[in-house]
Amino acid sequence: MPTLDSSSQVAEYFAINLRKTRETRGLSQADLAQRVKELGHPCTQATIWKLEQGHREPKLSEVAAIGAALDLWSWTELTTKPATFNAALVVDQWRQRAFALAEQTRAAAVAQLEALEQLAFAVRAALDAGLPVEWAERRSGGWLEFTPEATVLRAVLAGRVDFEVEDEELDRRMAEQERLAEQVLGALESSGVPLAIKPDDIEFVEAEDQRHDEGSEASA
Repeated sequence: MPTLDSSSQVAEYFAINLRKTRETRGLSQADLAQRVKELGHPCTQATIWKLEQGHREPKLSEVAAIGAALDLWSWTELTTKPATFNAALVVDQWRQRAFALAEQTRAAAVAQLEALEQLAFAVRAALDAGLPVEWAERRSGGWLEFTPEATVLRAVLAGRVDFEVEDEELDRRMAEQERLAEQVLGALESSGVPLAIKPDDIEFVEAEDQRHDEGSEASA
């Protein structure tokens, strides 16, 4: 079976790079041997030890399996000059670190959105139970402004406006509703949270007796 050229420095490079990579990955010789076996190539801890010590020539199929077990771009990297290989290894380390952090960030963002939605529902339940809006705002610690759930936002905004006022204050109420809508949407946009609603989607529910009175005036 073909082996690396023992007459050159390739086999020596392989031994140095193999040990360096294994230790960087935090693997024992037994761990690496198990990974190689899981890829369908026979291997033992003693085999890895002999290869790292340069006590026997590595088979090409063996080198390829070890390269795959170590998650290298190519098994040929194990046969390059150690200085060159070390530089590539550092790049790999930071690439993997950046990827892991990106995964954590995405997971945290999803979890935060879920928590904000549940916070909004909890505030809605508190309002339905008769607690004042001011209490709910203080209790939510300012996070209420960032909830992306459209239905809950409508309820919160509607709850912050007193609809049981005289008819001559209708214009003032409408201006207040528009200001509140812009305030919440502005907070959402500046936070970077994806918007679940658009400005035109926000509606304020009027009291039934108010709609009846306005309808009567229109028909008069």
